[in-house]
Amino acid sequence: MPFTSLEEVIPTINEFLAHWPQVNTALGATPLSLPGGYVLATLTADRDNINTLITAVTTAANGRQIAASDRDIKKATLRERLRQFRGSVQGRLAGSVYVKALPKLPATNAKEQDFLRAMDDMRDLWTRINAAPPAGFTGPLLLTGAYAVATFTTDVTALRTQFAAVTTTEEAATFARKTRDAAIFPVKARLVQYRQAVVGAFLSGHALIASLPAVSPSPGSTPDPVSLSASWNVGTSLGNLVWGASLDPDLDHYSVRYHPGPRYKASEEQSVSVVASGLTSFATAYGLPASGSTAWFKVYVVTSTGNEKGSNAVKVIRP
Repeated sequence: MPFTSLEEVIPTINEFLAHWPQVNTALGATPLSLPGGYVLATLTADRDNINTLITAVTTAANGRQIAASDRDIKKATLRERLRQFRGSVQGRLAGSVYVKALPKLPATNAKEQDFLRAMDDMRDLWTRINAAPPAGFTGPLLLTGAYAVATFTTDVTALRTQFAAVTTTEEAATFARKTRDAAIFPVKARLVQYRQAVVGAFLSGHALIASLPAVSPSPGSTPDPVSLSASWNVGTSLGNLVWGASLDPDLDHYSVRYHPGPRYKASEEQSVSVVASGLTSFATAYGLPASGSTAWFKVYVVTSTGNEKGSNAVKVIRP
């Protein structure tokens, strides 16, 4: 497989690891060595290291996803409490000065500072109502389930902490990706050197030259992308991804990938699922655990020749 995507990194290196011993056997007493004493054992160690780093990226990305999911669930819960609070004040404290002071309900996907500002305004107003209830109302004001301002304050603090946790996990994921990529790039260069060294070590037409694994896809083999659309299905509570069928004769499968946003970056995408070549839709809740959650997706056409092409990026917002 050519070295075209992260999904193909380890399989491609493994092809070279299978080829190199054959070359060493053919060369006899002088096994193939690349500049700097880079030998078969070195590539094996590099493969194992990259495998570890790829796993570390997956772990970090999962940590980020868990943190973001917790944040979105907390946001949805507190937004519902603000909706209840607004209704209680407008209904039970009608005509009081507090009605006009009510904070607006923030958008489900509002930015951190805007969302927390609305919660802080609610806490302040709630505290004022309890301290100086209007005529005809006996405090304290409680929401559904005997939910008090003290509990709300604790929940807002927890949300603020969770916002910080998302930032921390995002930084950890970025560091893991950069560490992984820093290890991959030089190995790709070594594979190119290996191909050149093998070509120089044998006569033209030798079987070991003909069987050299590819590092890059052959020219003109890049598939056309599919066009992707998305929608939220209220009935299933899943995001529906739909795309047109690829007509590429070498189509092997489709790869669904995710990015948390706010803009899709291929270098930071995560694989969600492999979809069989005969299917053109996929339903998922990945990255969409609660109201206000936002996720970006692409669908890649992956060919049997080891090449791929991503679709347009689509955004799904859970209402």
